[in-house]
Amino acid sequence: MYILLVCFLIISFIFIISGESFILYFDKNAKDNYSVVDSFFIGLCLIGALLNIWSLFLPTDVFSLLFVSLLSLALFFIHSKHFISKLKAGVSLLKSEKIFFVVTIIAIVSVLLFAVINPQNYDTYLYHINAIQWNEMYRAVPGLANLHDRFGFNSSMMVMSAAFSFNAIYDQYIFALSAIVFLVFFIWLLQLIYYKKGVTGMIAILFLYFFTQLYAKNISSPGTDLIPNIFVAYILFSLLFDTDSLNKKYLLFVVVPFFGITFKLSIFPLVFLGLIALYQKHQNKRFAFTQLFTVGSFLILPWLVRNVILTGYLIYPMDTLDFFNFDWKVPKENVIATKNAIYNWAKVPMRNPHEVAKLSFNEWFSIWWKMAIFKTRCFLLLAVLAPVFYGLYLLISKKERKKAVLFFVIVAYLGLAFWFFSAPDVRFSLAFILVLALFPLFILQPLIDKIKNVLYPIVIAFTLFFFYTFLQEGYALFQHDYRKETDLSYLYLPEDIYFIKEKRFIKYKDFTVKSTDNQDFKIYAPSIEHAQCYDKFPCTPTFDYNINMKGDDFQDGFKYGK
Repeated sequence: MYILLVCFLIISFIFIISGESFILYFDKNAKDNYSVVDSFFIGLCLIGALLNIWSLFLPTDVFSLLFVSLLSLALFFIHSKHFISKLKAGVSLLKSEKIFFVVTIIAIVSVLLFAVINPQNYDTYLYHINAIQWNEMYRAVPGLANLHDRFGFNSSMMVMSAAFSFNAIYDQYIFALSAIVFLVFFIWLLQLIYYKKGVTGMIAILFLYFFTQLYAKNISSPGTDLIPNIFVAYILFSLLFDTDSLNKKYLLFVVVPFFGITFKLSIFPLVFLGLIALYQKHQNKRFAFTQLFTVGSFLILPWLVRNVILTGYLIYPMDTLDFFNFDWKVPKENVIATKNAIYNWAKVPMRNPHEVAKLSFNEWFSIWWKMAIFKTRCFLLLAVLAPVFYGLYLLISKKERKKAVLFFVIVAYLGLAFWFFSAPDVRFSLAFILVLALFPLFILQPLIDKIKNVLYPIVIAFTLFFFYTFLQEGYALFQHDYRKETDLSYLYLPEDIYFIKEKRFIKYKDFTVKSTDNQDFKIYAPSIEHAQCYDKFPCTPTFDYNINMKGDDFQDGFKYGK
């Protein structure tokens, strides 16, 4: 746990310093409008974009971590007066708010319980760890998606996890990125509950409760679902709870959505908020377009280049964006098969995707709806009815707030539609569903404010109940992984992922591929009964004999066929 705390501090320092420095450069006059949490998320995106650029030329390893650390230190000393004054203000606030300080400590301990357990995400063992290893050992590898289609998904999470794995320092993987991002978001929601109270506090605690029910087990994994959904919730709630925030802190609404799509395409609708924020901020539209092009290119272009290198396509697996003819390009039929498998598995999981593809809309939707649990159905119905609730809102709201709330509803509703018609698995986009489902509470604010004195004890009681259930689940998972009462190694360092593999007696087959200079290279695949790769490298869940090396070593890439 101690090492996890150290990693939390290092990552937070890098993100906050980078975000604050960016704000000081691009929006200095409005710097006081941005919170530390805003800076954290902006910095996360900027560092992620920088690492994507790095990965085009060099492996994303300990040297990339050293680079961003030194860069952050340099920025800290350049703006030392600003950061020292902010630090003093933060310490003074914590001293004056002793109750919230205690709540924050409990939140940190709670998240640490989840962070120290073995990764619970199935895909982490299937391909996440191997994808991270490819990023650590090599720069972007041409045609890597030919080896295994999931290596072509190219989420920035894999690049950032490689940079922040701390593997070279501790000789094992420390998956701290999801945990620290969740912790910051967790504390932000607790702040809303503690200070805003009323309807805002009620929405925050209800969202936190149902959100963690689905994603809590992702805290210890380098998965690609948790952080994008946090992005969605943070951006939409920032707009809903402060309807002037598009004007006051436009950089947040530009940077996070634009970079967010490099984590997961499902959050694409958030980009519209960035466009609106830029349009409203700058009277000179030419300057707005120039800034959009500059910032957008920095955030997205390296990711697009990586897509082309890994797969041969601009966005994978979208076979319609087929503009290139590199010899490493994944065959179009394979791309279509991957795309259909994702979509059909999301519609009816645990069933043959080819069979699902033959079902009509009514047939698969009926199965999909029956498989959804009761609370998910309720959330979906409330989310679908969001336009109706907005109509009610128009009748009772103040004029100056209507536009911002309209933007909130439109973008969230677009996110809901994008999710449903692309890959309708709830874990991909729960944030869009939940924020819309809780929107009716926001509408009832004038009524609920009249009983605020009654509501606040209810919010506090529900918050205590949440902490109880959250800690209980975390402790149960913790006990499962650390059963020996005398084994206190977890207080220093989480269990090594390598030993998890050894406990399961994973067996591998090895396959030989030849380089262009006729040298033999081994690629591993787990036996059928095991399926997952764990940390065996290089590994693919299924080996395709049509795969060939393009050059003298793995860095030169892979191609399909001769």
